[in-house]
Amino acid sequence: MAENIHAGHRQRLKDIFASDGITALTDSRALEMLLFYVIPRSDTYPLACRLVETFGSLGAVLSASPEELKTVNGFGDSAVLFLDFIHQLYERLSEDEMRQYQTPEEMKYNSPQDLCRYFVDKLSNCPIEQAWLVCFDKEMYLKRAYLLGEGTETRVAFNPQNVIKFVRDSECSVCALGHNHPTEGPEPSLDDCRSTLQLKALLKNEGITLMEHVIVGEGKTRCIIAEEIEQMLR
Repeated sequence: MAENIHAGHRQRLKDIFASDGITALTDSRALEMLLFYVIPRSDTYPLACRLVETFGSLGAVLSASPEELKTVNGFGDSAVLFLDFIHQLYERLSEDEMRQYQTPEEMKYNSPQDLCRYFVDKLSNCPIEQAWLVCFDKEMYLKRAYLLGEGTETRVAFNPQNVIKFVRDSECSVCALGHNHPTEGPEPSLDDCRSTLQLKALLKNEGITLMEHVIVGEGKTRCIIAEEIEQMLR
C-alpha cells in the first residue's frame, strides 16, 4: 500500500485541535481537517482555501447548497454529499436547541431602550458571540426569542434562511436582531452593517419589518437603524 505523505501533517493538525480546540484553527484549516474524513489521501488545504474564498467563511461553506458546492473546482460528489450531511445534521441539532429558547418573555416594545435593556440582560455576561432574533405580536409584546447561532469571542454566523423559518413559525410582522461583542464595545463592524441591510431586505420580501439590530459590548449598547447603516457604508 502506498504511503500517505500527508499523514504527518494531518496528525499535527489533529493534535492542535485536541490541545487548543477549534479556536486555534482558521476557517480554512478547520475545513481542511473536516475534509480529511471524506478525502483520505490528498492535500485538502488548497481545496479548503478555494471553498472559503468562494463562499466567504466556513459557515457560508457549510450552508451552501450541493449545487453551489459543485461549482468549486476539485470538489467531487462524495465531498459534496459529506458537507451537505454535516449541514443538515447541524440544522437538526439547531432546531432541537431552538426549541429550548422559544419561551415567550414578558417584554413590551415601547422604544429602542426597551430592546437594549432586554439584550443587555441576555448577553452582557456571555463569553462568546451569540445572535438572537426576537419576534413581536401586533401589540408589540415579545412573542418568541430564537437563538440563531453561537460563535467565538470575535464572530458569529447564522443561516439567514433560519430567520425566515422562525418569523414564519411565529407569524409575526415585526422582529429585531441582537448580538454581542464579548471582548469589545458595541460599535458595529462593516460586516455587521452589511449583514443587517441584507437581512432587512430579505425580511421585507416576506412582508416582515426588521426594526432594530442591537449590539451589546462592555455593558453598553448600540442600536443600529437602517438610515445609520447606510450612512456608515457610504
